[in-house]
Amino acid sequence: MKKLGIYVHIPFCTKKCGYCDFYSVKWNEIQENMYIQSVINEIKSHSALSNKFTVDSIYIGGGTPSIINPKHIADIINTIKSIFTVENDCEISMEANPNSLNENLHAYGEIGINRLSIGIQSLNDDILKKIGRIHNSKEALEAIDRAKSFGFENINADVMFNIPGQNIDDINDTINQLIEKDIKHISFYSLKLEKETPMYILEENKEIIMPEEDCEREMYYSGRNIMEKHKLIQYEISNFALKGYECRHNLKYWNQEEYIGIGPSAHSFLGNMRFSNPSDITEYILSGEDEIVERDIQEFMNRDDMIFEYIMLRLRLTEGLKFADFKNKFSIDFKEKYDGQIDYLTKNELVESDDEAIRLTKRGMDISNYVFEQF
Repeated sequence: MKKLGIYVHIPFCTKKCGYCDFYSVKWNEIQENMYIQSVINEIKSHSALSNKFTVDSIYIGGGTPSIINPKHIADIINTIKSIFTVENDCEISMEANPNSLNENLHAYGEIGINRLSIGIQSLNDDILKKIGRIHNSKEALEAIDRAKSFGFENINADVMFNIPGQNIDDINDTINQLIEKDIKHISFYSLKLEKETPMYILEENKEIIMPEEDCEREMYYSGRNIMEKHKLIQYEISNFALKGYECRHNLKYWNQEEYIGIGPSAHSFLGNMRFSNPSDITEYILSGEDEIVERDIQEFMNRDDMIFEYIMLRLRLTEGLKFADFKNKFSIDFKEKYDGQIDYLTKNELVESDDEAIRLTKRGMDISNYVFEQF
């Protein structure tokens, strides 16, 4: 049987961050109860897939999943297990904010959560205030210690760079402190301001100034160098991990494997079809009462679409695109079909290749979108 990933979106937040454009709403208990029932109903609506797939990754994201009742997290996982065969070593991840990781940690372990992704972003209190985070650096470090005391070893820390007022020393200090805490995985993202977010509007009005591009790149290089020095190996453009701690769920996206998304705004990929749920919790709750979610078809991908996307996704990984895998998937010799592109990109030191694979160079990672366009 094929393997399936399941993403569950928990859209509730205490307060929305100034840079965030993910779909979220302010938490309230009554809406939480109704929402979870709709989530359960949507999971059940996928029961026809149960004889085609086993589940090897579950990712509960948000929003802030850690602010809802742990019993509801258990209800979600138990519903998945009642419909699908969940593999014994299934990676079950949950996102959390530092100041919401409390006594519930014991419950998360009993539920089966085996990986936590904590939204640290920075360990500079001034920077945290600028981006609207509701925790401080002390709470962030205490949250890591608390999680480890409850037996959680597989912990990811989200770290953001390219924030107004941030400098290279801030990045180095944050990453060094996380390494001292023996964090196994760091997601290292550059802040990109999306339209309509509060920080985008501030930048438009010249109330904040984004770092210069050269400074943004220096932050990235500096953080990357520190992590690689401490054996947090870059396995994707924005992700670093100790060997064996790569995020299985995210690898599904980059390997063009199938997954379903549960909840408003959640995306799915099955066969050659990408579809998503409406970004409206009220609409979602109403449709969930009948176990019928009106999904938006994003696209039916033809063969050329699948090939281009596979190349783009695989080149995000530092191990690159393996020629044998490409031939098994598409019955095409990659080196023959793209001989001209390989030659051009190699001469410009944007890719490197051997008998087994082609991969981005560090220079290629800096302008990865340009490299993808060549195919």
